[in-house]
Amino acid sequence: MKTPYSYNTITDFLLSQPLTVDVEIDDDSAGCFPLKCVEFDATVLYVGVHDFSRLSLDLSPSEMLIYLNMFLVWMRDSLERERFCVVERFLDSAVLLLFSKRFGSDDPFLDALRTARWMGEHDELLFSPDMGIASGRVAAGFAGTPKEFTGSVFGRPVLLAAASARMKPPGEMASCITFPSAEWQGRLLQEVFPPLEFDHPEQGRVRQPPTWKLGEPRVVDIPGLGGTALRDVANFVHWMPKAAAREKAREWFSMIKAKGYYKNNL
Repeated sequence: MKTPYSYNTITDFLLSQPLTVDVEIDDDSAGCFPLKCVEFDATVLYVGVHDFSRLSLDLSPSEMLIYLNMFLVWMRDSLERERFCVVERFLDSAVLLLFSKRFGSDDPFLDALRTARWMGEHDELLFSPDMGIASGRVAAGFAGTPKEFTGSVFGRPVLLAAASARMKPPGEMASCITFPSAEWQGRLLQEVFPPLEFDHPEQGRVRQPPTWKLGEPRVVDIPGLGGTALRDVANFVHWMPKAAAREKAREWFSMIKAKGYYKNNL
């Protein structure tokens, strides 16, 4: 049963939970620092900004900031559908979503998949995010400098989810979710991604044909992890937007300059 609470950030979670470790370390070389963390089992959904490096080269710095904020606002809509996750920004090029029974999820992997599905089916600005999922033991803890400590997440699932997102197969897919094949556990695609139904004014209740396909297991070489069996769920229905996020970021910045809100301070 899902619990009636949720956490918006890692820091929220850490400040409300008994800590697994709460000590201060005094190292001869590194110096003195606190160690405060909670270990728990979770599923990590890594949602990366697709082709972040190329975007950073093609767009001006301010245009890139507009693009990133558009991406995060779009992400916010998906998070409103799934209350039981902890969110973390990852090097400004990705967002980590955590799903766990600690947050009220009955099936963390399934909740992560369905959240990723929503993004794939509501990508009208063509963000085409890189999405990877992995489960296991993680540690949420504080890390930083004496001036600022922030909450972050560590563990093999974080690495594996990020690597899986970058290992999607080639092809003309509209969106793709990649994960270790062992996570699937013999599930049926029609149960995981049931067909969408809607009311048609003339035809009554209509069931939409399946748009997602489950790929066969494939072994890829992940640096540091070696040969890893992955599997993908891909959507092949493409959006036909009026303008993609890249063009809209340029348009917004052009409008900002035209209205005199851009001031070159060099």
